[in-house]
Amino acid sequence: QRLPSNIQALVQEAKTLYEMSFLDGGEDNDLANEPFHVSTAPGRVNLIGEHTDYTGGYVLPLAIGYGTVCYGRGRVVKTTAGIKCACRIVSSQHAKVVEFEAKLSLLPSDSENKWANYVQGVILQYLPDLANEEETLQLDVAIAGDVPLGSGLSSSASLEVATAVFLESILSDRGFSSYRTKAGKKSGLGDKERKIERALRCQRAENTFCGVPCGVMDQFVSSAGCHDKVL
Repeated sequence: QRLPSNIQALVQEAKTLYEMSFLDGGEDNDLANEPFHVSTAPGRVNLIGEHTDYTGGYVLPLAIGYGTVCYGRGRVVKTTAGIKCACRIVSSQHAKVVEFEAKLSLLPSDSENKWANYVQGVILQYLPDLANEEETLQLDVAIAGDVPLGSGLSSSASLEVATAVFLESILSDRGFSSYRTKAGKKSGLGDKERKIERALRCQRAENTFCGVPCGVMDQFVSSAGCHDKVL
């Protein structure tokens, strides 16, 4: 299925930003032999039920055409391999590259790079899918979006879910491998269940790492919304 024209433009914008930020005129970095991954996730509007999802009320949201795109490379690496296990992210709306290590002891970024917390928090939610603490993620990701910031269209959820889908592409079959049922049993997930678990992980990232006590509506519709459907 052909991508909408605005999403195609965001992919190109993110690609150009990646090349300017990470390639440094050549393919000599640690991720040079890794394939490129591209993900996107939409913003949302809500027809019914503003500020009721986190109090148990009904909502009726739908995904919109504006969205966020992640473009880049990544891999799972051994922390004992003697290489620099760094994640580097950059946004078209923030010129500075943010670099950090993906580990559970990671602290939120300062006010200048506060936007990065929405990416970092989601990455932490996927670390348990790795085999053990001797594995981590190495990423170079450029991000572009056209969801207006501060407009009530859930640019933060769009960023979180686009990040989550990007990570799932890198992790492949290992994505959601840490999932357990309420009874504590390990279980595989179908497509519907993966969308739900993705939304819950993104909500937890915003609650615990970004300090925003949001409900799950925004992440849910960004993860599971369908064309011409309300949720």
